Amino acid sequence: MSDRPLARIGLDDPVDIASLLRDDELAELAQRFAEAHGVAVGVEDAHGRMLASCGALDNTGARAVVRHGGEVLGAVVAVAAGDQPGGPGPARAARLLADVLGLLLHHAHARALTHATHEAAMAHSFADLQHHNARLEAAVARLQELDRAKSSFLATMSHELRTPLTSVIGYSEMLLEGLAGPLEPDQREYVGTILGKADQLLQLITAVLDVSLLETGKVAVEDAQVSLAELIDSVVASFAPQAQKRGVVMTVKSEPLVVRGDRRKIRQVLWNLVSNAVKFSRDDSEIAIAIRTGPLRPDGDTPAAHVEIADTGIGIERHQLAHIFEPFFQVDQSSTRAYGGSGIGLTLAKAYVEAHGGRIWVDSTPGEGSVFTVVFPLAPPTGPG
Repeated sequence: MSDRPLARIGLDDPVDIASLLRDDELAELAQRFAEAHGVAVGVEDAHGRMLASCGALDNTGARAVVRHGGEVLGAVVAVAAGDQPGGPGPARAARLLADVLGLLLHHAHARALTHATHEAAMAHSFADLQHHNARLEAAVARLQELDRAKSSFLATMSHELRTPLTSVIGYSEMLLEGLAGPLEPDQREYVGTILGKADQLLQLITAVLDVSLLETGKVAVEDAQVSLAELIDSVVASFAPQAQKRGVVMTVKSEPLVVRGDRRKIRQVLWNLVSNAVKFSRDDSEIAIAIRTGPLRPDGDTPAAHVEIADTGIGIERHQLAHIFEPFFQVDQSSTRAYGGSGIGLTLAKAYVEAHGGRIWVDSTPGEGSVFTVVFPLAPPTGPG
């Protein structure tokens, strides 16, 4: 007899002996009964095909029907061995073997049904998952398409808005310079306000354009020697009038450190951080700015330039710290928030710092203030000549 694999049984498939019991199992069972009862035995299926046997069989043997679930699945044939005539021995052996086969078939069928039910449930779950995955893939593709359309729109609109705004700034500057005739003091004030707001709007449009470029992964960094002390002095001077109106004092302690990178982008990083410090500081408070040498990485000893900007403002809640570098995130997102801003300054700062191979982080205590730290790699020393 061959040790054939059992056929898979579906929940509605007909049952037979050969599909539930292997040939070697039937052969071993027939041999044990033949030896135990001194008979020759055989097991037939419902069509009379011999599935397993042990000993010489003939047409004079006793027969017992094998049943399962009220259906006849086959029969057991038993014949007395040797010269002994047929008697109660073969008939009893046939009935016992038929009963044993009935029990084995019952348990085998229960296992097969459990397996089939499990497979059907798994197939249903897998089909369900495939359906959900297909919907998710379609949703992701749609979101990616919308994201590309949004980035294209932002880039296009930024370019289109810059053109007329540049004209507004240009004509405002010409009016202030008196090219169209002298202006009264009130007129100069009005034109100055127009110029300031137009310049503020131009910076916002430029920032939005930069964010749209960030989403495409295009952050071009120029390679030049940049003095951090010179940049920070320039940025502090730009915010000095605004800070003085509120009694905010800005102090700078700097080492003469030079980094290598993109001057405009590094200035934009410092501008955004000083702008936030001034914006969120309380009146009559202090902003302390320090430029010093420190490690490029926490676990390394490569020297780098650290810029620390510490304010005594409102601070940032712990659960918000992980989100402040995300695009358009505002610590106060209510419609009545006291502080303006687009929520993209820190996003650009982080992208520009990392494009230079540096790091940026913040330590903050609500109600006491925040300390932003930026790390830039130092420029390699230049040799003589």
